[in-house]
Amino acid sequence: MTVAVSQEQFTREQLFNILRHINYPLENPDELPKPTYETLRELEYRCVTSIPFETLSLRLTKAREVDITLQGIYDRIINQHRGGWCFSLNKLAYELLRGLGFTVQFTIARVCKPLNYGDPIRFQMLSHRVSIVRLKDGSKYLFDIGFGNTSFYPIPLKEGAVVEYFGHKRRMSKTVHNEAQPELLGNPPQQLWLMEEYLGEDKWVPCYAFTEDQFYEIDCEMGNFYTCHSPKSVFYSSFWCVQATLDGKIYMLLDKQFKIRTATGNVETIVFTKEQDRLDALEKYFGIVLTEEELKYHDQKIE
Repeated sequence: MTVAVSQEQFTREQLFNILRHINYPLENPDELPKPTYETLRELEYRCVTSIPFETLSLRLTKAREVDITLQGIYDRIINQHRGGWCFSLNKLAYELLRGLGFTVQFTIARVCKPLNYGDPIRFQMLSHRVSIVRLKDGSKYLFDIGFGNTSFYPIPLKEGAVVEYFGHKRRMSKTVHNEAQPELLGNPPQQLWLMEEYLGEDKWVPCYAFTEDQFYEIDCEMGNFYTCHSPKSVFYSSFWCVQATLDGKIYMLLDKQFKIRTATGNVETIVFTKEQDRLDALEKYFGIVLTEEELKYHDQKIE
């Protein structure tokens, strides 16, 4: 049986518009970059420092949902100069990589980041889309621009691989499901790739885990629907906006708190008591000015 593959993809003009939007340094303005490791590395760096991770569609629209159609994603990010979350940002990345000639597959991960360091791993539902890129030499990399405080660069899919940037570190390791009972069916435990964040003092915290299994866009639609509409979703009632800077700072607007994490790990926190102060920060640090339509449906004003 032949499975139909979606022909939805960006046009050549849209690819160039995305590259210009993320300030990608094109050697030739009329030539798309080649699908090399250097291109892959520059793409992730430029994406995470140009496109915010944000949940504003859930707070500022009548629909209270994130549009993850390809045209909807393109319109919000490129035309409206906004952002999104994993199901939109990493779909944009996937189609950008595919359009540039990379061999890429998307998969869906289980978030398992604990509230406190040392807490046991607890896998959540399949709710985080990521991309896996395979280069011509056979090497594979995790490409993820949709996890908020995410990696600036692709992470090799090798156990123990570490990527360091501006004092931040991410590591790839392996784990198994903590509730796995493979002996019931006589199968070996399923190994998962585990992406970890470095906290300093030799402390690593797990963020999410995934396999290299094939998923389909309908799986992403289901995950996106849950994330938008389930009261159990961490984003269901959140006002979040996160973006990195070229020099390694990370701006995080989390409900009423605004945090600046520097490249050395220092965190400055401001707590807003007035809505106008939060709107000013949204414009100053993320370049987002809310429209009259968005202010009309804004459901989480501070005052």
